[in-house]
Amino acid sequence: MMLALLALGNCVALGPAADGILARDLAPALPALADVAVVVSPAPVPGVQRVFRMSELQRMAARFGVAGEPAKEMCFERPAAPPSRDQLEEALRRQLPEARIEILDYGRMPVPEGEIEFPLKGLRRAGADGFWSGSVKYGAGRTFPLWVRVRVSVREPRVVAAEDLPAGRPITAGQLRMEDREVFPREKGFAPSVDTAAGRAARLAIAAGTVVRLDALAAAQDVVRGDRVSVEVHSGGAYLRLEGIAEASGAVGQSIPVTNPGSHKRFWARVEGKGRVVVGKGPS
Repeated sequence: MMLALLALGNCVALGPAADGILARDLAPALPALADVAVVVSPAPVPGVQRVFRMSELQRMAARFGVAGEPAKEMCFERPAAPPSRDQLEEALRRQLPEARIEILDYGRMPVPEGEIEFPLKGLRRAGADGFWSGSVKYGAGRTFPLWVRVRVSVREPRVVAAEDLPAGRPITAGQLRMEDREVFPREKGFAPSVDTAAGRAARLAIAAGTVVRLDALAAAQDVVRGDRVSVEVHSGGAYLRLEGIAEASGAVGQSIPVTNPGSHKRFWARVEGKGRVVVGKGPS
């Protein structure tokens, strides 16, 4: 099938799928080439004209052994125009049909005719908004870059703090709830369910109503700073039990500073379990 051509000023416009100029495309100048389906030149890139001068057309006639002089010079170009907002929005919605999308800005450089694509992997957060990279596909696998700045969100379930969560304290399922939120698409790092957050502890205090991120959580400590703990003191054959105040948080096997609330003396003790520390005894 002969390459579809459209007159564009003094040049012939190449179709979006064209990747080369065939000898038969020169038939308006050399009618004897009308049936010759041989590529004689790559298709020009957008914004560049490919001109066949009379001398080149004469050499072309000699190359293919056809008679006659060229009727005229020929020029080819690939049409290019800035993309429209509607074209861009249509391409974006093909990827995220359920999203709220507002185009804030976009590249207005002329682009070739072809298929506009914005893959999800090209979307990234840029401050409060998003920057989405895409392209126009044309020719045989060629692409031309596009970009848009967007405000985009999707509605997804998130784990939310149902009350203020103090730092270091184990979180219970009752302190959390699932809630639908408008969020930036494809963002990762959020707790996927209440079960994944319950039993852990906040690294820093989390205010009620805040979406819970996994990097804001840590393994719950067996002793939390400020807790009153049971202290077992072993010295030779002597054994003493007293109450102390934890000056740091720690898990089983870790040593933390503890203060005697009566004497205000500070000492180090090893965490043995929930609310329990030991002094002067080897690992059990």
